[in-house]
Formats: sequence, structure tokens, C-alpha cells
Amino acid sequence: MTTLSARHLEFYQNNGFVRLPQALSPALLKRLRQLSERLEAKAKSDFAAGNVQNQYCLATDSGEPRLFRYNDVLFDAPELALELLSSSAMLDICEKLCGAGCVPLQMDLVYKYPHPHPHIAWHQDAPHSRNYPYLNVGVYLDDADENDGCLRYLPNSQHELVDIYQLSNQHGWNIPGCVQQPAQAGDIVVQDVMILHCSEPKRSPGPRRTMYIELRPIAGINQCGKQTAPWAALRKEWMAHVLQAAAPEDIPSGWQQLYGEPSADLASLVESIKQRVEPPIPAVWAPRPVEHPDYPTPSDLR
Repeated sequence: MTTLSARHLEFYQNNGFVRLPQALSPALLKRLRQLSERLEAKAKSDFAAGNVQNQYCLATDSGEPRLFRYNDVLFDAPELALELLSSSAMLDICEKLCGAGCVPLQMDLVYKYPHPHPHIAWHQDAPHSRNYPYLNVGVYLDDADENDGCLRYLPNSQHELVDIYQLSNQHGWNIPGCVQQPAQAGDIVVQDVMILHCSEPKRSPGPRRTMYIELRPIAGINQCGKQTAPWAALRKEWMAHVLQAAAPEDIPSGWQQLYGEPSADLASLVESIKQRVEPPIPAVWAPRPVEHPDYPTPSDLR
């Protein structure tokens, strides 16, 4: 499985994102896909019964309910969440791109179906002081092909907020210098949370499912002050469980001492996280609707 090489690290530093090909084992990929199918079936069943939960979002643009997002996967599959986070590739990302004190903030599933299922317009996630790393890690459960709604990035745009309205109003999906980042099932794409990115409409049939995991050092959470110290402490406890589940050879040096032993069992931790919900730092989008012949809906799909 792919680990972060010097070449990967250099690419990330120069661009604000990097793809790690085939970073998941086939067995783990299979279990994650099965989970995504189970969660979608649950959401559809709830919708049919008129019992929709705020943990997920269904889109009905195509005339039938299709899952768009399922948040807090930890609540539904805590052991599988630990297995993913404790994999050698994920711990390598935690150590080399986030550093000591790294904790998971969120673990959510995003589903993308063909147009008119929602696209993702240009935006920057979670603006912050940039004194500490802040990552969004995409774990691909399906292929994301070029020219089929894969992620687009504006490389090296993560350092400050940009004028999203002006750029998208003038250029639509094709902001000068932007690149497409295709991926295959089993790949991981790591991005700086503030990089300007988007995902245009998908054209091919079937779903594309991606698990997104936010990572940040606990010192960065505390300095930012957008979430409370008890909320951050629960994430540190979550990471202690991750290290407990990891193979000894994959644990970064000194991290077991840094995080300590979990003080509660996994079920109790999950319940504590459920009870202390605090909003994330909101993303930044264009402040008003963009008027462009091919954006956000391309002309041939209108």
C-alpha cells in the first residue's frame, strides 16, 4: 500500500493536495463499500417512512431520493472507523502531514450521482489562522474519472481566502491554472482544507462514494477557539482508541505516550461525542449567484 514518499510530500507542499494511489487494502475497501450501501439503504428506508434524521441529507433533484451526505460515520460503525484510521496509510498521513497531536474531527460519507444530483461549486473549507495544519482526507470507494465530476483544484490557493465570486463568474469551472484530480477506488487524496476546489456534475451512471476525514492538531483546535476544550479532548480520546487498534509498527514514535490510554470504552466515547455536538468552521462560497453559460450547470445539461 502507498505511503507518503519524499515526492508526495514535495507535491503536497507545492500544490496543497496529493493523491496516494491504492492506499487501502482490498479487504478494507470492500467493507467500507458495504457500509456505504448499508447507510444509504437506511437513509432511504427512513425517508420512505417519513422519519428523516439530521445525520444525513437526501437529494430528490432526479425525482427519486438519493443520498448526498451521511455524517458522523463513527456513530454507525465505530470499529470500522477505527480500522480505517489505524491503517498504515492513514497513520502515515497523520504523522507526516498533520504532526504530533493530530486528531480526527469528522468522518463523513459523500455520495455523488449523475446530474441533476448536486454538484459542488468552487469553495474553500474552514478558514483559519494557518498556524497549524488542517487536512481533509478523501478515501475513494469508487472511481472518479477525469471530465466526469472529479475534484478540481486551484493549486497553491490555500494560503488565503480568494475572490470566489469573481473567479467563478468570469471563468466558471475552468479557472486559469486549475487542474482535475481523478482517482480510483482505494486511492486517498489529501488536501489542505483551505485549497480552492470544486466538483462539477457527474455524467456517468451509478454512485461515487468518498469518505472524508478531517484531521487537525489539538493545539490548533484550542488556539482557534471555534470549538471548546472538552470537544477537543473527546477527539484526543478518539485518537487514543485509534492507536490502541493500530499495529505497533505503524504507530509514530512517542505517540502512545502523547495520547495515553483511552479512559473510556469505545461505546462510551461514541455516546459522549454524540452528546457534545459543536458546529464546524463553515466553508466560504461565492456570496451571490454566479451567472455563467457553463457554470454551475454546463450548457449541454441545461
